[in-house]
Amino acid sequence: MSGTLKISLALSGGAARGAFHLGVIAACERHGIEIGAISGTSIGAVIATGVGSGVSAFDMIRLFKSEAFRKVIGFNYFQKGLFRIDEKASILKEICPISSLEEMRIPTFINCVDLHTGEIMRFHKGDAIKLAIASSALIPLFRPIAYHKHLLIDGGFMDNLPISPLLDYAYPIVSVNLHPLHVKEKHTLISMIKRSLFLLFMASSSLQISKSDLYITDPKLSSFGLFTFSELMRCFELGYARGSESLLTFMAQKSII
Repeated sequence: MSGTLKISLALSGGAARGAFHLGVIAACERHGIEIGAISGTSIGAVIATGVGSGVSAFDMIRLFKSEAFRKVIGFNYFQKGLFRIDEKASILKEICPISSLEEMRIPTFINCVDLHTGEIMRFHKGDAIKLAIASSALIPLFRPIAYHKHLLIDGGFMDNLPISPLLDYAYPIVSVNLHPLHVKEKHTLISMIKRSLFLLFMASSSLQISKSDLYITDPKLSSFGLFTFSELMRCFELGYARGSESLLTFMAQKSII
C-alpha cells in the first residue's frame, strides 16, 4: 500500500524546548505527512494553535526567535505570579491568526487544569490565544488565567502529554515529549530530589505513551534549558532529525513509502 500518512499529534509542555516540536512538525511537512488533529499542553498548546491556524513550522520558529516574542513575557510584580504573558501582543496573532478553536482548519485541543476543581479541562472551543496562555500558566512563575467560571493553570500539572482528545479519531497517534523520561544524572542528594519531583510531575505520561502509536523524544533534550532561547535552532534541528528518522521508520512499517 502507498499513500499519504495522516496522523493525530499530541504535544507536551516544555517551554523553550518547544522548538523540538516545531522540528518534528517541519519533518511532517517535508515528508508529506498530514496532521488531521492536534492536542497540546503549555508550549505544545501554543504551537497547536499555530498548526490549527495553518501556520508552517518554519514561520513559527522564525516568530519564536524574534525579539517581539521574548517581550510577550513581562514582570508581574508578584501579583499571583512572578511573570505574566501579554495576551494582546500582536505577535501572538501571527502565531495564531485564527482566533477561535472551533474555526481551526483541523480539530485543535488545548489542555488546562481548573485550579478550583482540580479537573483537567480539554478545550476544543473558545478563545484560542487566551486558552493557550492559560495552558502555559505554570504557577508560581505565571499567574493563573480566569476564563468564564474557571481559574486555569498549566495542563502539564495533571496531563503533560494530552492524547486523550485524539482517541476519537481514526488516525495513528504520534506523541512528542519534551521531557525525556530516561536520562543519566549524577546521584547527588539534590539531583535525586529533583529527579523524584520530575517523575511525580510526569507520572501521567507513561500511560499516555503506551496509548501512542509512535512516541518521539530524545535524551539530548535534557541538555536544553527550559527558559533559555539562545539554542532554539539547535533544538529545532534535533527535532527535525529525530522526527524524520522516527516518522520515516513508522511509514515504512506501515508500507506507506
